[in-house]
Amino acid sequence: MKTKVFYIIFAFMLQLFTLPIAAQVVSAQQESKDSLINVIAYFCKNDTLSYLYEDYEAKVENNDTIVDHYIKSEIQLVVVDSTSKGYVIEYTPIKTTIEAYKDTLMAHVMQTIMDTMGDVKYMLSTDEYGTLQHIDNWVEVRDFMKKSIKLMFDSLYSNYPQLNEIIPRQRFEAKLSSYYVNEQAYYNQCEDLQLLFQLYGKSYRIGKTERDESSQNGFPQHLVLIASYGKTDEEDGFDDDYYIHCGTETTVPKEEVKDLVKGMMNMMVSDKHLDELNQGVDSTEYTEAKIYDAEEYNYFYNGWPCGMTHSKLTEIMGTEKHEIKSLIWTSRRWGVFGGESSIQTDGTM
Repeated sequence: MKTKVFYIIFAFMLQLFTLPIAAQVVSAQQESKDSLINVIAYFCKNDTLSYLYEDYEAKVENNDTIVDHYIKSEIQLVVVDSTSKGYVIEYTPIKTTIEAYKDTLMAHVMQTIMDTMGDVKYMLSTDEYGTLQHIDNWVEVRDFMKKSIKLMFDSLYSNYPQLNEIIPRQRFEAKLSSYYVNEQAYYNQCEDLQLLFQLYGKSYRIGKTERDESSQNGFPQHLVLIASYGKTDEEDGFDDDYYIHCGTETTVPKEEVKDLVKGMMNMMVSDKHLDELNQGVDSTEYTEAKIYDAEEYNYFYNGWPCGMTHSKLTEIMGTEKHEIKSLIWTSRRWGVFGGESSIQTDGTM
């Protein structure tokens, strides 16, 4: 049980380092327009795009790879309204498949939630550039999440009643509830929405940008960003397509690693077991952590996402944690900009 507790704590700690990097690297607006790539949505009413979203996590220790989870989701985006002020987009989950899950209980819990609750559509409003402004049916989404989280905790704590002694359900549930306290908090936890909408309205210098800086958490970080034009899909792409690729290497000092673990424990672990677990933390010899983050954003010429990938490798105390979130187009139907008629262009990757 203690191992499971440390795993839960470490998983939450990693959430501190999941903010996309490319969205924070914006070029100066006063630069020549010819030297910039502007990420702008030129969508039409009735545009319809289908995507495959994949969420994969694995741990490598002593040359053994253990898959934590691998989940596939089919989604569809339809532009239901287009005005000079922006777009309204319907995001519909079509099908979610659990390909692998290390914890069979959690796999069962997730499957139960999907079978019982189904899924919920998003009605999304953007500005004229494509930047996400609101989840129009936010109350419906929030209520759906509340019911899903309650169902998950009911199953988890009924199967692991002893977990409540170490991580009280109330504290655990309160922590997760903070992820949907409002639209922005929820968006920050939705990697699929971030992959789709994170860069709209931003500009990037064409070519390669490289520099040393501090991360949002104040840790040393080396950044490389490349932006350019070119086909993003060899068979079905266009010469005016473009891409933004970004990579960072962040170093977390060992003292910070220890403080992060203890800080998260103090928030979640019951007072009865806190001293015991903190003694375990204090007796552990920590090393610095390395976080390698890579983001690839590939767009068609009209601003529709072609393929997006966010991968992260965390090296800490002899263990590697691999996380890959990707979103790839599977079919498309585009309208004619400025008109109601449409041209059908379907393709698969």
